[in-house]
Amino acid sequence: MRQRERIHQIKYLLIPLMGVLFWLWYVKSAGADVVYSDYIRLVYDYLPDVTNPAKFFVPDVLTRIPAAFPARIINVQRFGYSVTFDRMLTVAGMGLIALMLGMYMHRQNISLLWQVPIGIVLFSLNKWEILLNGTAWAHVVSFGLFYLNYYLLDLLWTGEADVKQEFMLCVMPFLWLLFAGEYIASYAVTMILICLLGMLSGGADNWQSRNSKSMFRGILVMTAAALGLYLLSRHFAVWEHAGSTDMSLMEVIRTSPLFIPRFFIKSFAGTVIGQETAASFFGGHALPDIVLLAAGALVLAAYAFAFVLYFGGDMMDRTVFPLVLLISGFLNHLLVTAGRWIFLREDYALSSRYGGQFMIGITGILLVFSMYQSTRKRGERRAVMKRRTRIMAAAAAVTVFIAAGNCYTTYQEIRKAPYREQNYERMSEAVLHYDTYPEEELLKIMEWHKDPAILYESLRILKENGLNVFRAPVMTAEPAKADAK
Repeated sequence: MRQRERIHQIKYLLIPLMGVLFWLWYVKSAGADVVYSDYIRLVYDYLPDVTNPAKFFVPDVLTRIPAAFPARIINVQRFGYSVTFDRMLTVAGMGLIALMLGMYMHRQNISLLWQVPIGIVLFSLNKWEILLNGTAWAHVVSFGLFYLNYYLLDLLWTGEADVKQEFMLCVMPFLWLLFAGEYIASYAVTMILICLLGMLSGGADNWQSRNSKSMFRGILVMTAAALGLYLLSRHFAVWEHAGSTDMSLMEVIRTSPLFIPRFFIKSFAGTVIGQETAASFFGGHALPDIVLLAAGALVLAAYAFAFVLYFGGDMMDRTVFPLVLLISGFLNHLLVTAGRWIFLREDYALSSRYGGQFMIGITGILLVFSMYQSTRKRGERRAVMKRRTRIMAAAAAVTVFIAAGNCYTTYQEIRKAPYREQNYERMSEAVLHYDTYPEEELLKIMEWHKDPAILYESLRILKENGLNVFRAPVMTAEPAKADAK
């Protein structure tokens, strides 16, 4: 019996394991170990004296991802400031997400039929930019920690949490401040809403015996306190956004009243198809705006559909995990819209860099669908069976649509992997011989859109300290260009 149970548990770990191996393969096939873009700022701000406490003990430290400081020290001192090191942390973060989902699906006995589309969404390469640009590792790890938090919250909801897990739920909001950055906002609002729901509703039968309402009250207070600490730290931060508009939100609304709603709706389309895939679909033609808006509207309708299914039955008595994911995912769409409208580009809503936070809501939708299917009871009346059949047909259609879009995006990104690797190798060559490249060309290659002096200073720091592409053994290839700067 125990052996059969172990085999049953292993089945729920196969998709997470396969997904992690797939992402490791993609990192090897599409990446090269070279700093660029966001790394330029990090080198300029924190290297080479990564252990300098003056760079950590600053008023806005919580906006700078405190966990990144020790990780950066290890990276510099042990790995010569390797981008691959950060990419591995990103893969580990996604692995944690998949592991927590696997554990939850094992508890709920969710069938393989639903595990597969969830795995497709998790490891879709619509998140390629998050994966290859290693600076995002802390965000992905924070999402994994959120899933862990939500899993324990579900145990509390159903009365299965022990004292140690209850204590962890109270201290977790402060621990996540080390990783989450601005995403602590959507996490905190989600936790506060669920705690309010736990305090106000009847809930599971055994809540009173475990004093769960009191626990929800305590978690709410601790979460609100953690959010307050982040907002205080954020008050001291100075933000720079290259390419952002000088117009106020009200000016944008007056001049382009449909821009914000269209941006918001398109962000939901980004859960189905990647930005570059949408720009070059079948035959190299871009998908029309009407198609992207329709796709976004369909996913938005799927959110509403999932909420109705969740609250329309007895699902809330059994679990709160899917609801947490739905709320968190939806809030992330609001957060991205509120923070990124300043670039005045609707296609920015489909950017690969937001695939991680948008994915959270999609996994919630698919979990609700899977759990609705499992609530079927014997002896249901014919009318109820017909209604259930129609609902499951709609859920299946939405699931196929989401999975197909992610599969096609992943297929296109696999095809682009060799070209991305070539682009990184070109960056490596440019970094090694940066003083021979014209400034404008170097800025373009390194995807740096701010002060050129920061770029040159960052590359000098790397060269003088033998870091990244300059670490031994140093390449001695001739520069591709020999033009004077």
